[in-house]
Amino acid sequence: MSPTLESSLISASVALLVVLIGQVLVPIARERHASKRDAQYLAIRIVCILDQYVEDCASTATDAGEENEQGIPIAQVDAPRAPAYPSDVNWKSIDATMMYRILSLPAAADRAANYVSGVSEHSDPPDCSEFFEARSLRYSRLGLEAHELTAALRRKYGIQEIPNQSWDPVQAMKAELKAIDDRQKQSAAAWAKLMPPAGSEPA
Repeated sequence: MSPTLESSLISASVALLVVLIGQVLVPIARERHASKRDAQYLAIRIVCILDQYVEDCASTATDAGEENEQGIPIAQVDAPRAPAYPSDVNWKSIDATMMYRILSLPAAADRAANYVSGVSEHSDPPDCSEFFEARSLRYSRLGLEAHELTAALRRKYGIQEIPNQSWDPVQAMKAELKAIDDRQKQSAAAWAKLMPPAGSEPA
């Protein structure tokens, strides 16, 4: 191969490489950087919203009410509304599974609110225990699900957690769920003692 031809081939290869870098690789790198930046921005916005939602759920779940003049307990904390997300974020910047979990939470919150509302219509005074137990159960579950989402976003996008100095809402909701589970087990055991043994006939 003549030096002139070899030099021409080298020049053509370099020119092609420059075009490839400029028109293909650089745009891809920019797009990835923009997507990563959008994802982190989305994560920070969602974490801030859900952190407050977790606390609100815990406040609702631990609200045992306060008795009025008739001795009927009245809820002291308004249940939180379903979380509302910003419209200026790029949802396509995060993976589909995480996006689904985040976007499905408001619908779960609406279902919980409807369930608690239905229970309240059939929860009889004086203690209204069915209402407060349903409220505690549903909002503890919602709050813990929201907390799991914030934890996953923090891990993936390096967002620092700021501990709550006044109380631990997550532990409060876990304690509520354990208390409910213990009461349900005790109730089931009490009913089992009243039921006749299997196969026996009524006297």
